[in-house]
Amino acid sequence: RPCECQRQRKRCYCFRPHRNENWLFSRYSTGWRCGLHADWTELTSCVDQVLDKNEGESAKRRYFYISLIREPLARYMSEYRHVKRGATWKNSRHWCLGRQATQKELPPCYKGDDWLDVTIDDFAGCESNLATNRQTRMLADLALVGCYNKSAMPAHERDRVMLASAKRNLASMAYFGLTEYQKISQYIFEETFNLRFAIPFEQHNNTLSVSAIHNLRPDQRRKIEELNSLDIELYAFAKNLLFE
Repeated sequence: RPCECQRQRKRCYCFRPHRNENWLFSRYSTGWRCGLHADWTELTSCVDQVLDKNEGESAKRRYFYISLIREPLARYMSEYRHVKRGATWKNSRHWCLGRQATQKELPPCYKGDDWLDVTIDDFAGCESNLATNRQTRMLADLALVGCYNKSAMPAHERDRVMLASAKRNLASMAYFGLTEYQKISQYIFEETFNLRFAIPFEQHNNTLSVSAIHNLRPDQRRKIEELNSLDIELYAFAKNLLFE
């Protein structure tokens, strides 16, 4: 049955007909039960346990994973602006193979509570900044590359395995869309799940992130493109797949 949402409340009730069992697992229905902005690695090892606990019994379930992919430079600049305003990912678990990433594996990029007013050069200069290739990392099975232990294999091999895993997982999802193609993404979603949105998706071409990209120096843009080469290849793959 449709989700029941109330004004000024972040949570919705998304239950199956005649049963108090969730059919939608998301921040808006179940909250951050698998961690803040949980990735593929975290979700696939966590969702079953959370739902079993919520519903008081173990059950076999069929999951339909969905995702939206965004143009990598715009996404990176959007996260930069978010962090510059004081946002953090400090509550993310970075859980993989039964444990959280250590501080040695993910050293902080800043001291203090946040990275307020960080410059783009400092943001891009932090080697452990998880904004880099975020989409590839969050869609990949990190167990294949030793989780966050970068000494488990050579860097080029880690990148190759992680990108291949992200492509496989994306291709096997029940649905994915592209932020830059809202109308097409809406159509595919509606046809895939036999649902119709009450309000059509809107395409905003001039986002603040696009403006931020135009303000980059050529050397800054090249640096960001080099850092996010995996996401750029993943996006090209996703775009080709979407328009097949």
